[in-house]
Amino acid sequence: MEGGLIRYEGAMHKLIDVAAAMTSGNWEEAHQLYKCAKKVWQEVKSHPCLRYHEQLPLYLRCFTVGWTYTRILSRGVEILQRLHMYEEAVDELENLLSQSIYCPDSRGRWWDRLALNLHQHLKHTQKAIECIREGLSDPFVRTGHRFALCQRALRMRDSASCRKFRHLFCDLPMTVVEDVTHVTINGRMCPQSGMGKSVFLLEDINDEMGKDATLSTVMCSVEELALAHYRKQGYDQGIHGEGSTFSTLYCLLMWDIIFMDGIPDAFRNSYQVFPLDLHTDSFFENRRTAIESRLQLLHEASSETLTQLLAEVWDAQEGKAAALVSWERFTSLEQAQSLVSCFGGPFLSGVCQRLSKDLRHSRGGLPDLAVWSTQDSKFKLVEVKGPNDRLSPKQMLWLAELKKLGAEVEVCHVVAVGSKSKRLS
Repeated sequence: MEGGLIRYEGAMHKLIDVAAAMTSGNWEEAHQLYKCAKKVWQEVKSHPCLRYHEQLPLYLRCFTVGWTYTRILSRGVEILQRLHMYEEAVDELENLLSQSIYCPDSRGRWWDRLALNLHQHLKHTQKAIECIREGLSDPFVRTGHRFALCQRALRMRDSASCRKFRHLFCDLPMTVVEDVTHVTINGRMCPQSGMGKSVFLLEDINDEMGKDATLSTVMCSVEELALAHYRKQGYDQGIHGEGSTFSTLYCLLMWDIIFMDGIPDAFRNSYQVFPLDLHTDSFFENRRTAIESRLQLLHEASSETLTQLLAEVWDAQEGKAAALVSWERFTSLEQAQSLVSCFGGPFLSGVCQRLSKDLRHSRGGLPDLAVWSTQDSKFKLVEVKGPNDRLSPKQMLWLAELKKLGAEVEVCHVVAVGSKSKRLS
């Protein structure tokens, strides 16, 4: 299309303007910007030159004008909901779901939001159930989004308002997730104003002075409080890294495959910190043989082999910019090697397999803490929940998956002593 680059730049500027208005809370302004952008898209979307978009791989399709306008329309749904324009929001969601060329990774979120609007705001219960059914049969709806739809279906089924529709839930393809161990610890909360993250008080022993060791009180996060709890249980090493702990190890163990040459259009310039197909299904398909070979190697590897593999990549690549690596996550190579030795080959192979096949939908939801003992090589993966905090669908799925892979997993609920907060499981 003549002027295609100019149209793309114009769409990106419109997206930035809409996002800025939303961030500032100017919802009426955002609504007007969204409507103007939608009008422009209606005028250009049927142009014959846009038909080639469907032939592009997803990792290139995201740089098209159609993808950008679809992102604007998706943001428009939130704008309409903020303005309580729920019928218009439903219309827009149905419009977005009527196509699968642009932003297919957002379809799970769209189906879930459509079901919510139909059920709670428009009181169209039967349509909401049918929406969930269609969403669960959509191949683009995966992991956390799929489980979120299942949870919504269960809540609706058990509600009094849906009593006469319960027969419609019987044949829904539900996802069942096994629960894991839950523990509760107490913490003294620091008095604070505002609605920020909870801050706790932790008694810390300063033993650098030998016999004259002193006891002091420090402020800490809910995760730091949990780390102190597990240290007392014999886990002398611990990291609060959430997904970055696993993504760093994954990238180090798969470095040469992630950055391998010969994949069409995966690297368009020498400054990229990840291949363009990394967050799409093409990543695994384009490297299937190499990935499966590496996963088999990891599965069969001894602790010595795993630590050697890690050291070779660490020594060769340390400090280089890579999207999945947080070099500061570990205090040293030795600490990373210690954790890898505790994890073992079969566990690491299982985690790397899931991340390789669907990083886009699997990177979120990994546990907050990895704690381990250098004395007996025990390790535990812990999701920490402060007062009034709940597990997300993605977190539930990862905890169940990690348990299946042989890890000891736990949800640690921190209760504020003397507060009205109660444990939520």
